[in-house]
Amino acid sequence: MVKAHEDNKSLDSLHNNVNLLHTDTGIQMNKNISVGRKHVESEESLNSVLNFPQVPFEVKNFVTGKHATAQVLSVNEGTGESTQRVVLKKGWNAPVGHFTTDVEIFVLTGVLRQGGFLLRNLSYSFIPAGIPTGPWKTEEDTILLWMPDAAPTYITEDYANLQQTPENAVYHANMQTHERMTEYVPLQELHAMKWESTTFLPPGSARKSLYTNKKTGRATWILGLVPMWTEGNFYAGHPTTEEAYVICGDVLGHWSMNDDPFNRRYTAMCKDGYYWRPAHIPHGPFWTESGALLLFRTNDRLDCYWILHNPDITQQDQSRLRAALDNGLPKN
Repeated sequence: MVKAHEDNKSLDSLHNNVNLLHTDTGIQMNKNISVGRKHVESEESLNSVLNFPQVPFEVKNFVTGKHATAQVLSVNEGTGESTQRVVLKKGWNAPVGHFTTDVEIFVLTGVLRQGGFLLRNLSYSFIPAGIPTGPWKTEEDTILLWMPDAAPTYITEDYANLQQTPENAVYHANMQTHERMTEYVPLQELHAMKWESTTFLPPGSARKSLYTNKKTGRATWILGLVPMWTEGNFYAGHPTTEEAYVICGDVLGHWSMNDDPFNRRYTAMCKDGYYWRPAHIPHGPFWTESGALLLFRTNDRLDCYWILHNPDITQQDQSRLRAALDNGLPKN
């Protein structure tokens, strides 16, 4: 767990701080280009993010730290693209407006009104930049995953003279004539969606697709695993970034820790565990004792290449299983 007195260094402790700009590779690198988010994958982050540092949550014209706090799970410090666990206090509200960047929201607990749409626990919304939304209001303290493509501003000037009703956001020309209007996902309720078969994983796994960009392959989905599910005797890599947050359950296996990504370590990923992993880093295999429900996101299409794992099939190794249980899985 990340302790409170380590707040000033906790994010660095979760990241891989290899400075590529000072590595002699013979390749001329553009020092003005951000390399993106740092790798976040450690025993601490996989165990739980609940002890990550709390900071004020602020989006210009939308919310201030008076009404919300955040835990930054991962961030591109150059662009502001991030994944944050946000607590919005009961009674917070905001008028009709639009964001200056794409924003994804997944509600973990609570009730959030987004215009005429009620986002309750396990609800999702994808809001493209420029699409009017609101008015907003929390009916109780609400915890959500906040996932903007960059540091957003909320623009309200275009709607200041409107009566603040949900239909005025939907009827507005900024919505009905917007070139990305068909991408807008105001509400997906997980409980109402059907399970789909997965592409790569063996029986006992299924997914619910929340958002897919058909041009780039970027996707957000829910993965469900039945109790005692086993991936197999392989580990894998992907040509895209990947992140996951555990909604409930546990996932055991061989993780690509940010301090030593090519020598996978055995541990358990538990409820409220999290990782953000760059492309082309091998990981796995995985399995679960109690079953699991996870939110996944990728930046591009999730292609996969498989690598044969150590043939001792260590998921049957009782000493390693006991070590994982002792390091975080709840005991009966």
